[in-house]
Amino acid sequence: MKLIDRYIQEVKRHLPRKNRQDILAELRSALVDAVEDRAAGEPTEDQAAEVLKEFGPPREVAASYQPETQYLIGPALFPLFKMVALIALAAVVGAQLLAWVVAIFLAGESFAPWDALAGLLSSIPMTLGWVVVVFYLLQRAEVQPDLKSEDWNPYELPEVQAGEEIKRGELITGIVFSVLLLVLFTFFPEKVGFLTTEDWVFYTNPVILRYLGWITASLVAGITLNIYLLWQGRWTPLTRVLKIAVNIFNIAVLAVLYQGHVAWLAERDAVGFLSTVERIPEMVGGSWQELGMQAFRMGLGIALLVTVIETVILVVRRVMISLNNGEERGQLPTG
Repeated sequence: MKLIDRYIQEVKRHLPRKNRQDILAELRSALVDAVEDRAAGEPTEDQAAEVLKEFGPPREVAASYQPETQYLIGPALFPLFKMVALIALAAVVGAQLLAWVVAIFLAGESFAPWDALAGLLSSIPMTLGWVVVVFYLLQRAEVQPDLKSEDWNPYELPEVQAGEEIKRGELITGIVFSVLLLVLFTFFPEKVGFLTTEDWVFYTNPVILRYLGWITASLVAGITLNIYLLWQGRWTPLTRVLKIAVNIFNIAVLAVLYQGHVAWLAERDAVGFLSTVERIPEMVGGSWQELGMQAFRMGLGIALLVTVIETVILVVRRVMISLNNGEERGQLPTG
């Protein structure tokens, strides 16, 4: 029965890996027996829905297999706690590495490995400790987001579809990388550029500074969507549309940045990359700003192309899913 398969799939999302298969097998057996006992003949989906309503929402059923007394943070909040803790840990380590790079290579400070290690070892427990405290207080206040629904309907369970689960590792990596860029653009925008001349003079990219607000908005939009995807745990029609919308916004920002570099180079008669490379001998002892801006333009062009291709794939996939769902609805018996 499809409803039972969908129910089992949803319960699985909220179970720990240990003993997961045994629990699901036991639960499936209990559900099938209950439905067959209720049915006079061949069980119907409506009878399955009645049994599932009696068993309760999938998250509550999963929580019943994990005694609350064994956890400082209960099963309702633990998945979100684990996600936030990993993001916080990665952000602390990444921010510390970024600070070291800025201090050593840009500010010219000496590297003290023991001080750096001591700072890292002190910041990690403090960060994780605050995360634990916050979630402990939420647990004591009995905050349980999206745990119950007054009118829970088994027919609203997501369909069993292959390839719909998100890749948490990629999302967390994207969040950490975006947070690091956000920190850089927010607190050190003057450090976004390149070294020029043989005297290692740093040149801040003027185009980046001009559109700093748009870059920040793009990063915040991407971080917010990735965190929401981690919370949902799967792709849905809404999140796919949101991903396409964020990509379109990113394309617009990348296009503006790319055109800004083109305009900057055009003012200096250095439109082509090869023509700039040919003038390298003339730049020795002087400014290498044109070459650096050309490198930025190439990087933006590649990022723009990749984002456009990804967005086209997402749109095509969304259209194909809509068409397939339409065909399935058209094949359903009527009357």
